[in-house]
This record gives sequence, C-alpha cells and structure tokens, in this order.
Amino acid sequence: MSPTDTPPDPPKKNPLEWTIFGLSLAILAGVLGILAHEALTGGDEPARLVLELGTPLADHDPIRIPIRVTNEGDHPAIDVRIEVRGTADGETLRSEVSFDYVSARSTRAGWVGFPGETIPSALRPRVVGYTDP
Repeated sequence: MSPTDTPPDPPKKNPLEWTIFGLSLAILAGVLGILAHEALTGGDEPARLVLELGTPLADHDPIRIPIRVTNEGDHPAIDVRIEVRGTADGETLRSEVSFDYVSARSTRAGWVGFPGETIPSALRPRVVGYTDP
C-alpha cells in the first residue's frame, strides 16, 4: 500500500437494514417501557377472588352449575378450592371444584355438580382456600 492510497470506505447500510434496526430499537424500547411501568405502578395486593354462579343446567344427572372465578388482586392464586352449598328436598348439599392456577387480574371458569333432579336453592359459593406462589 502506497502512502497516497486511501483505505476503502466501509460498506454503506442499505435502507432495509436501517428499517429493521429502527423497528428492533422501537420494540426494545417498548418492552423496557412496559416493564418499567409495571414495576413502578404494579400493586402488591394479594389475590382477591370473586365468585359468580351461572344458571343451573338440569338436562343431565348431575345438575351442573357454571362458576366463574375472577382474581382482582395483583398476585396469582394456586390450587384454588371452591365450595358451593345449596338446599334441595330439605337437605343441605355441597359440591366442590378446584382450579390449579388463577393468575392476577384474570378469570377462570368451571362447573360444579349436584346429584338428583332438583335444582338446589339458596346456592352459596365460597373460597375454601388457595396457596400463594
């Protein structure tokens, strides 16, 4: 190489490379922004489970009743056990359903069953227990 020779210029990036770089940078900034927002504004409220019973279905034996569990807390609940009690023909009946995992701010759905042909009255759902992760 002689003293008058100049080193070759590095290859220039084409517009596609700059576009992909810009999109990657925007996605990375968005993810970091979401994580920062969650860290700064996320609550520390334990799991708060709200139960809602649907309309009983008496077309099969057992009678099936839909149930929805909503976790309004900021932490998940693991191994959620729910009991539903009602009365039919003068006796108290109980049924239980469990959910493996109810994440924070989410809803899960399931069914409880009662034997017989009479739909129990005065249905009362309650959370028997759950585990913190």
